[in-house]
Amino acid sequence: MTSPPGYWYYDTDLLPIPGWVHASIDQPWQWGGNAGTTVGTNFIGTSNNQGFVMRTNGVERMRLTTAGLVGIGTITPAEQLDVVGAVLVNATAVGNNAGTMRFNAATGAHEGNVDGTANWYQLENVFMKERAQPYMSDPTPACGYAASVALYPTIDNPAFPATTLVGTIETPYSRFWEDGRHQYLYQASDLSTLGICPNTNINGAGFSATSGGGAAIINTQLSMKNTTNVAWPTLDPAGWTVCHTAASFTPVAGWNMHNFNVTPFQWNGTWNVAVEFCFNQNDWTSNVGVNAETTNYTALYGIYCDACGHAFTPGSATCFFSSCPIGTPVPNPGGVLCTGYSHTNGCSLLTTSTLTTCDGTFQYVGAQGSANRRPLLKLNAQINTIIPVQLSGDFIYSPNGVVVERTANWGLGGAAPNQRFKGPGTIDAEVGVWGGTVLLSDHVFDMYYDGKPREEDMARAAGYQHYPIAEMANYVEREHHLPTIDGRDKWNSQGKFSLDDINTQLWVTVEEQALYIKELNERMDLLRQHLVRKRLAELQKSGN
Repeated sequence: MTSPPGYWYYDTDLLPIPGWVHASIDQPWQWGGNAGTTVGTNFIGTSNNQGFVMRTNGVERMRLTTAGLVGIGTITPAEQLDVVGAVLVNATAVGNNAGTMRFNAATGAHEGNVDGTANWYQLENVFMKERAQPYMSDPTPACGYAASVALYPTIDNPAFPATTLVGTIETPYSRFWEDGRHQYLYQASDLSTLGICPNTNINGAGFSATSGGGAAIINTQLSMKNTTNVAWPTLDPAGWTVCHTAASFTPVAGWNMHNFNVTPFQWNGTWNVAVEFCFNQNDWTSNVGVNAETTNYTALYGIYCDACGHAFTPGSATCFFSSCPIGTPVPNPGGVLCTGYSHTNGCSLLTTSTLTTCDGTFQYVGAQGSANRRPLLKLNAQINTIIPVQLSGDFIYSPNGVVVERTANWGLGGAAPNQRFKGPGTIDAEVGVWGGTVLLSDHVFDMYYDGKPREEDMARAAGYQHYPIAEMANYVEREHHLPTIDGRDKWNSQGKFSLDDINTQLWVTVEEQALYIKELNERMDLLRQHLVRKRLAELQKSGN
């Protein structure tokens, strides 16, 4: 032995075959580990252009190639790590490193990190089971309205702490005073995060009340506007789109939707959005609080008063006008004593309005102010989405239709009534719709010819009966449907039939009809033979 130079010894226990071993002067790696090692200097591996192999029981289990590729179960790895067999990942990750894969025991699925944040994305998706994740697909998302109030998009920023608005300046339902005007600012990012489609109609807005009942709020009005303002430190009197009005409105506990009955509103997709709620009534009771959140900017401004907007004479015991709003005049020498409604209603209050009341003999002073709070807001708006989903459970919920196509844009073709997309709640397929539980009906012929079905068809054949033609006709006249196809009563009592069940019923019906055709053909043959015999007998009798 000459390479490398040094002393060699012959090892008869060397595997897989005995051979010479170099007696290196360097300290060997010990079974119990080595002390005094230096990272970057000491290593296990090769110093020549050869790969590093690990074996157990004399069989190679892992190889590290000279190119730095690791193979487990293969001697020719094609990637940085090439495993022939399964990889078990059953624990969470240490950090939020991009490219990391972990197992989420709560959902029973694996997750991957793609951006180095706390946002992990489920790897198993769509096939077999939907596990607490949105259904994702490649088609271009389309705008659409949610199917119910419960699914309307709601502005509720998780970064803002939850709170409630009860004070008269803050809550939109401030019944403690007769006139109120409340304005709230929502950010463009609130709407874009929810996927609300720009330049499409918003048809309603609502607040979540903490309680309900009591006296109605009179002459309410809800308005909206696009704005470049990033805070709301004062009242904004101009540029509003009046969307909803109501002569009387009584809050209920939970969401109160004000469905727009004047003009729909459109968000321009770029600016922030402001919402105003105001009213003008002639009595007062108590405020109704709404669920809200504390913001990091000034998000509301409110103003309230009782029968304000008058030319009040300080020190007088009553308040007189030359005229009063319709329905409230009280004749009095020197003018008219006004009660209830003010000359300036709540929707017309300004920061410069006189806030001293002029409500008969009652004289109070209203108030105004701002706060870093805003109500939660639900919008009946179109959402940019493919398929809204149920976020938990083993099914996909969608108020839209589903089109399965092999040819690009196949589902967009066709004109009514032959369009390929049949609308919400339907499934349309270019090639076909297959149900994996088709029920075989071989029992029809087995029972007809053999008197009993095969064992594997016993469950399906339970309750099946082949009616003679006359009895079948009587059954149809009585029940108004074939005995082999479930009728309207079963449809109404058990719900709509599955595609597989309908196919099987049609299958059984076709086989039943084939048997009836066979029986009719046999009767025709017998009748023909009878007529032939009768004719021959007549000919013989006549001597012909």
